[in-house]
Parts: sequence; C-alpha cells; structure tokens
Amino acid sequence: MFDHNVIEDAVPGIMRGIKLAVDLIAPTYGGNGTNVIIESNMRPFHIVANDAQTIIQPLKIKSPAEKRGLAIVQALIERADKLQGDSRKTTLLMLYSILEEGYKSTLHKKQLKKDLDALIPFIESEIDEQTVKISVENVKGVATTASESEETGNLLQEIYLKIGATGILNIEGSKTYETSYKMTDGVRFEMTGMLSPEMVHDDEAIKDKLKETKAIYEKPLILVTKKKITSDEDINPLLVEMRNTDKRDLVIFTNDMDSNVASMLVSLHKSKAFNIVIIKAPTIFQNYVFEDFAKCTGSTVVEDSSGVSFKSLQLKHLGTCDKIEVDSEDTVLTGIQDITEHMDYLRTKGDDDSLYRLAYLSTKSAVLKLGSNSQTDLSYKRLKANDANRSTYLALQYGVVRGGGVTLWDIANLLPDTDAGKVLCKALKAPLEQAKANYGLDINSYTSLITEDIVDSAMVIKRAVRNAIGEASTILTTPSLIFTPELTADEMQFQIAMKQQNPFSQ
Repeated sequence: MFDHNVIEDAVPGIMRGIKLAVDLIAPTYGGNGTNVIIESNMRPFHIVANDAQTIIQPLKIKSPAEKRGLAIVQALIERADKLQGDSRKTTLLMLYSILEEGYKSTLHKKQLKKDLDALIPFIESEIDEQTVKISVENVKGVATTASESEETGNLLQEIYLKIGATGILNIEGSKTYETSYKMTDGVRFEMTGMLSPEMVHDDEAIKDKLKETKAIYEKPLILVTKKKITSDEDINPLLVEMRNTDKRDLVIFTNDMDSNVASMLVSLHKSKAFNIVIIKAPTIFQNYVFEDFAKCTGSTVVEDSSGVSFKSLQLKHLGTCDKIEVDSEDTVLTGIQDITEHMDYLRTKGDDDSLYRLAYLSTKSAVLKLGSNSQTDLSYKRLKANDANRSTYLALQYGVVRGGGVTLWDIANLLPDTDAGKVLCKALKAPLEQAKANYGLDINSYTSLITEDIVDSAMVIKRAVRNAIGEASTILTTPSLIFTPELTADEMQFQIAMKQQNPFSQ
C-alpha cells in the first residue's frame, strides 16, 4: 500500500548515523569516562547516564540513511544488553572500526565478510586460552570493573559469598540514603518466558529511559492452570472479581490458551485496564514445573485432580510472591512461599528428577537496596549495579580475562596478515585505544593501570566480539537502502485500525 524509496549508495549516510552514536559513547568509555545528561519527561526531567543503552536509545534522526545507521546501533546495543549484560560500548567501538577499515579494503565485500566471520572461532579460542576460572571469593574484580565502583564491587563480593555462584540478586532503590541488602527466598524457572513481548511492564526501565524488555511485578495475583483457556468466559469472571477488589496485576502460568483469548488479554494489558503477563510453561519437565511453580506461589492449580475448574475459580485459588520478573526466556520469583515440606518430599524420593528439582528450588537469593541522594543518582547507580550483576553472574559461570581492553589488544597482535586480519586487528585494539585516550595516557602508562584485579567476564567479551563482527560483516555487503517515507495522516489511521483488529500485528 505504501510507496518506498531507494538510496543506491546508502553507505555514507549509514556511517554518519553510526558515528553519531560512537561520538557520544566514546568519551564515556573506561574508568575515566564522562557522563551524558539526557532530557526526560519525568521528574527531575533529566537523567545522568554512562551506559550505552540509556544514551543511545532516545536518539532520533530524520535522514533515512542516517536513521537506519542509528537504528542498526540501537538494535545491536539492545541485543548486546540482552546477551552480554555488559561491554555494549566495547561492541560498538569494534563495530565502527570494522566498518571504517572494511570499507577501505579493496577485497570484494562478500569475501571480506566470509573472512571476517571465519576469524571468530580463532579469537574465541584465544580468549579461552586466557580465561581464568573464578569462585565467589573472587567476584570483586569483575563487579568493580563493570560498575566502575569499588563500593559496588565490595557489596557484590559480600552478597555472592552468601548466595553462591548460581544465586539470584535483585537490585532496587532503598528510598533512603543508605545502601544495604537482605537475603530472600527465590527460584529461577528457565524456559518459562512471556507469551508476547507486548506484555512488558517495567516501571524502573521507564524511569531510566530504557526500553521495557521484562514484566516485573510486586505481589501480583498468580493463576496456575493446566487446563486450556478456550474462551473469554473462562477468564472473565476472575477479571471481574479482580476489578471489584481493586486488583490489577495478574500473572497466568499456562501451557495452552486460545489465540483469541491471548489477544484479548494483550489488549487489556496495553489499555492498562489490567497489568497482565502470560507465562508459557516449558515442554520439558512440564508436570514437575507446574507443581513447583504452584508450591512456590501458593497457587491451587486449575486441573481435574485439584477439583478447581474455571467455573469454580476464585481469587482464593490464586497465589503470589514478593516479586516476579519475566523476560522472553526465564521467570524469577523472589519472596516465595515456604516450600520446606515440598523440598523434604523431593529429598525423600531421591530419584534423579527429584534431586534436579531440589537443586534449582534451593537457589539462594538476595535484594540489593541502593541508597541515593536523588532520582538521578539512583538511576545511575542502578544501571551500573545491574551491569555488574549480570557480568558477575556470567564470570562465575564461564571465567574471566584481563580487563581494560588488554585481552583484545593482545589477541589483535596474533591475527593473520590478511585483509580481514588487518581489519580486526584495528577493531580489537579500538576499545583500549579509546580508554587510554580518555585517560590521556600512552599505551605503557595505561596498561600499567590494568592490575590483576581489573577483569572482564570472558563470555561477555566473546559475545561482544561475535556481535560486532556479525553485524559489521553483514552491513559491509549492503550498499543500498529501501525505505518507507513518513506516513500521511490517512495511512497512520489505517495502521492504527489494523493493530486494533490484531494486537499481535507489528
């Protein structure tokens, strides 16, 4: 229905869009990086940020090619945040360097892409060679590096000594000047993500000017059902009872639901009549997970054996927990019900399945409550602490390498003397080059600052390399751009009408 335009040589515009992001991010990189003030429509009407995602996501450009270049960066940073949790700036600096050097190369871009991609396993194997395994006694270094705060590093060290390598750590504001933490009961259910990305709900992300990627609720009502929700009539009586008792937050844990019902619930969520998230039960260990989820939340499962049907379903059959956090893959519960009796039962059974369930139900968790002097200060601290937490978790699972860009610099010098090798040699050195420039030091003076306790998660660095090369090598092979001009008022109205008919349409 809509006209499209073509830009035959889109490369200069795309590069300008990417460079806009790089120029903003580069001065913030490393331990001596600066901050950026971002306007906000919420009090205090601005935030101070140092992380790439917060800085880049609000940017907008009108030029089609430049807009696409910026959109490439925004998508890359969002993916890096999800997969890595840290080193988003490292990813971006490498991406831009690969593109700059790649466009200079006289090698056919298809061949260059092939050669660049072929070097990823070599770089990852070299990272593996330099990786050192750590335990909870050694998390301070990676937490301090990721958060750029010794205080946060010390706190995470103390907390992980108590919750262990697979523990759950939630981070929130303390609403005071003081920072503290407390131990809680929590469980991580893997492969139990939300049904639709349109069901996100994250007030803290909105405050921090970030895209919502999770559904986070405190003390929601939780419905667990093995029976398929086949029509609106199965769920409407419960929604009416919720409305009459002024309850709005509902979590539905199910393995089957009619698509029309799902669309109706998504529409209710988007209209803010209710806050609803539908969690997809996993296919593996499904019956066990239903039982465990119900025990943790105090829910009565809607199934024949419990005697509860949708006709008899009431609020008293629903469970709750102090906090639930759902993303596209996993669900984390904290402040769960007392499951001591359930765990004793599994321990007594003693078979492999019961012991496996016992292991993940025994997960320890904690809540870190950050003190701050203002909302601006809190947003900054929370973003940094989240980076540190995710990087620490990966470091405990996969080990660490020397930080500050030194590991990538060392590997750069081992790359082959080919077009692709030369491109990546410069790209892998880009993070360290930017860090030392921000310190105003030469290479020897800078590397002397990178002591043994300044480390990065090895997995974070590997994913940064893979993301940067994967994105850049593809962009190098796409010199043209087809774009859709801005919609007229009539076209905009048509799209709105279509989305109202189908909430899942994009």
